[in-house]
Amino acid sequence: MIGKNLKKNVIVICIDGCRFDTAYNSSIFKNYLPGTVFFSQSITYAPYTNSSLHAIFSGSYGNRNGCYSYWHSLKFKHDEFKTITRYLHEEDYFTKADIHSRLAIPLDSFDEYNIYDESNVNLIEWHQNLIRTMKKKFESGKNFFLYLHYEKIHTGIMNSVLKVFTNYSKEYFKNKKINEERYGKLFHEAENYLQKILNEIKFQDLLKDTLILVISDHGISVGEKFGERAYGAFCYDYTLRTFALFIQPKIFPKGKVINELTRAIDIMPTVLDCLEIPIDQSCLKMQGQSMLNLINQTEQNESNTDEDSEFQKIAYSETGGVNGPWPSPNAPNIKCVRTKKWKLIHNLTPDTWELYNLENDPQELKNVVDEYPLVVTKLKDKLQSIIDECTSG
Repeated sequence: MIGKNLKKNVIVICIDGCRFDTAYNSSIFKNYLPGTVFFSQSITYAPYTNSSLHAIFSGSYGNRNGCYSYWHSLKFKHDEFKTITRYLHEEDYFTKADIHSRLAIPLDSFDEYNIYDESNVNLIEWHQNLIRTMKKKFESGKNFFLYLHYEKIHTGIMNSVLKVFTNYSKEYFKNKKINEERYGKLFHEAENYLQKILNEIKFQDLLKDTLILVISDHGISVGEKFGERAYGAFCYDYTLRTFALFIQPKIFPKGKVINELTRAIDIMPTVLDCLEIPIDQSCLKMQGQSMLNLINQTEQNESNTDEDSEFQKIAYSETGGVNGPWPSPNAPNIKCVRTKKWKLIHNLTPDTWELYNLENDPQELKNVVDEYPLVVTKLKDKLQSIIDECTSG
């Protein structure tokens, strides 16, 4: 069981654009699974970096925290939402971020942050040096929070896909095997980076005193749906389904994979819960919920077939669709809610609905919106309830 005086250092490593399926089947994640907790169904709020990470850092959806579209990082409600950084800073942590863009995450309460130029830095060596620096901070009696962002999958896709093809390039969509091989090479580089960073953490003897999280902000298409060559255009699982890997061998159960539906907004309250840091009630209530109960649970409730229980845990996502500005600079025009089994998508332009049975159709190939009217009604109510909650303040 987790609890009792867990003032650990915190290191968050974000692998930008890392697909869940590729990560889960890779050697590095399989090697680390025996000493970790792996959340296999962590649904991101937005299938692009800025809004996704602002939701993670605040524990709330973007249409509640202010960062609800691609260019709205500067509208994040700093005064109303306390970020994970601010929580830890107030607990006397030294806070440091190394990122590719100042718009990627909320930067308030970082003691130091650096915007790196990927073309002029060896990111492996640079981040290894940062870990050594943090080790010195810890040896001086200071706990630390370190955020590391790995951008090279995104950059590789930008150069080889986004600058070469459009969302309607038939050449791209008819060559899925080539797309998968291209992505695989980029992931292999990310895998090498992650292996060396985790090895450095071990080498510096920080593992026992540090809570480590490896996350992805969103996935990337390899040509599954015509009209989306990378990310941000649609709300399908190849970009929305991400993961969260928690590493802390002393306190986490070994080799636990949690297949229950969770949300990326649940990551922040889980970290606070692990560190026994209370939620600040003077801020707007965060929408994420701690996943600590799932970590401590001896058995997962996989066999619960109660129809109503299926609709208790809901994940919400939205983006700017292909039939509107991409990514939408003003407001999202595709919204969706999902349970573990069902996903309902509302395309605002044009006004259409999609429903997928994710158990029978994980690739989201058959729209069954006309076949399950009761499911559609329940999920429409859930969708409207979340929208109302987010916009009511």
